[in-house]
Amino acid sequence: MFDSNNYQEVRKPLLDAQTLPPHCYTEQVFFEKEKQRLFAGGWHFVGREDELAEPGSVLVVETMVGSALVCCDQSGHIHGYINACRHRGTKLREKSGHCRQLTCPYHAWSYGLDGQLRSAPGMAGVNNFELEDYPLKSVRLESFGGFLFINFNIDALALAEWIGDLPDVMRSHQLSDLRCVKRINFTIEANWKFLIENALEAYHTGTVHRSTLGAQDSESVDTRGHWDALYVLSDETKSIATLPGENQGFGFIEGLNEKARRGTWFTVIYPCTQIVFSQDCVWWLDFKPVNVSRTKLTIGACFPSDTIALPDFHGRVAPYYERWTEATAEDNAIAEAQQRGHQAGLRSAGRFTGTEHCVHQLDNWVLDRVLD
Repeated sequence: MFDSNNYQEVRKPLLDAQTLPPHCYTEQVFFEKEKQRLFAGGWHFVGREDELAEPGSVLVVETMVGSALVCCDQSGHIHGYINACRHRGTKLREKSGHCRQLTCPYHAWSYGLDGQLRSAPGMAGVNNFELEDYPLKSVRLESFGGFLFINFNIDALALAEWIGDLPDVMRSHQLSDLRCVKRINFTIEANWKFLIENALEAYHTGTVHRSTLGAQDSESVDTRGHWDALYVLSDETKSIATLPGENQGFGFIEGLNEKARRGTWFTVIYPCTQIVFSQDCVWWLDFKPVNVSRTKLTIGACFPSDTIALPDFHGRVAPYYERWTEATAEDNAIAEAQQRGHQAGLRSAGRFTGTEHCVHQLDNWVLDRVLD
């Protein structure tokens, strides 16, 4: 399965290439190799720094590698930890929220949000035991433009190197001024690659989104780093963050450059984080693989602080939520249909159209890492 000779047709230039074989989406052994080669040392999306602005805020981040906690301590500093007690490894928290300390539900060992062990009941008579020797185990925590990522591998490439020129390309979107106002959650019975592939081509929009988004025109993007993007064209009067026929909800982000005013970037930060940079808002799609045929998706809606401060913001933002909910449900359904079509193992590889360049690049990026 991991012999490179089996994938020579995928490796060809786009207009000569075939799609990935079906087993790449259905076989547990392929999924396990992805876990080892793509995710164990990869950058996992957390959320926005502004979601952790209040001391005591905690985000629980579930990944296929393990569970992590990202916390804001009482001094306003943000930390990332393995979500496990140092005593016997019990998971400390199941849900995001607010707390003053992290207390293990098993034996009540308690930690400050700075990760330091504060109390360990019953350990007073234990030889050579000091609280300061057992802080929570840290994970790497890095960010760009307020977007937080964690990595379980201390030797992994720095986030800034991983994403290359992405911050420069999106600089005019004033990313540090964004605030996340809503999260929308989905569970999809499909392999994670089906979802990312779908998010990186506009070929499907005229059929899957016929009654919602409609057909879209797109262009390829030259990138530097472990990211790619589809640039979807629109006019300079309305973003695509609301459905066609809806009034433009908000004005464009102040200071956008000319290209940013004319379209929207649908990016992927490999392996499976998408951030969409539109003219009036930014939204992210956090794809978290659960198993070979199930993926959890969280969408986060981000707007500039001045937009959120408008007195009628909550009324005017409703069409944006409607667009994300309706269009995402359509995308999820088609991904599940793909999974069912692949499950029997009867189909053979297909072909790419000239508009599926990002899908071809994603598939080859995966093969670059999983093949022997």
